[in-house]
Amino acid sequence: MIRLITDSGADAPKDMLDAYDFTVMPFGVLIDEDTFFDGESISPKQLYDKMRDGAAPKTFQVEVSRMVEVFTRHFEQGDPFLYLAFSSELSGTYQTAKMLADELAEKYPNVPYLVLDTKTASTGQGLFVLDVAEYAQTHSFEETVAYAEAKVNTIRHLFTVESLEYLMRGGRVSRASAFIGGLLSILPLLTVEDGKLIPKEKIRGQKKVMNRIVEWMEEARPAIDGHRIMIGHGDSIERAEQLKQLIEAHFSPSEVILTIAGAAIGSHTGPGLVVIGYDLPR
Repeated sequence: MIRLITDSGADAPKDMLDAYDFTVMPFGVLIDEDTFFDGESISPKQLYDKMRDGAAPKTFQVEVSRMVEVFTRHFEQGDPFLYLAFSSELSGTYQTAKMLADELAEKYPNVPYLVLDTKTASTGQGLFVLDVAEYAQTHSFEETVAYAEAKVNTIRHLFTVESLEYLMRGGRVSRASAFIGGLLSILPLLTVEDGKLIPKEKIRGQKKVMNRIVEWMEEARPAIDGHRIMIGHGDSIERAEQLKQLIEAHFSPSEVILTIAGAAIGSHTGPGLVVIGYDLPR
């Protein structure tokens, strides 16, 4: 049996992760002087409500003590395991996890394992981990490792936000840019390339942003039609549903999964976030 681990950067519905018996390690969240753990002591809904009230949360990587506990438990169980990690370009979690797992492995030389930088985030990571989990059900550990490694950089992420205010609070855009963007209703469209968050375009108006996402998705039609995609939102289910309807009018995905985005991305983008993950043709 292959054991599966990910972190709370993977924005997939909890029931789907539970179905594959994932161990999910949480990112930390700092709000003022209070410390929370993503999905454990603070829910996404609570996070976004606090942000609406003026909070500017900061996130920190999965704690070392949590990694040691999880990895030790899996080594002691004796089954091969995979940790499918949030992009190393957006957090130091992968590097720390790789170092700790390699050190612990010296005590358990007969237990196969892999700590993998998925170079994904949010719904892209959610798609990644669910796809690998499905594959692992009917394949060996070695086959699953090869499959997971080949999957890196094969998922497109597209992000947009309802307001530049939260990106400004977190230092992602300047106050002047946020002010001018707000006056002109200009919103960013961002993606993840080689694990890095990259601005792609600035678009005026919510409707145009949604339509532009659909235009971007045309590049991947062969990998979208008949396959599932995942839409995350920052406590803005109406916008997620709007995008879902628009996509279903243009494509024929087998399934569109809606999920609320957790702290790893949501702390920096705020309420109103919409993020989509879908496979690229190989």
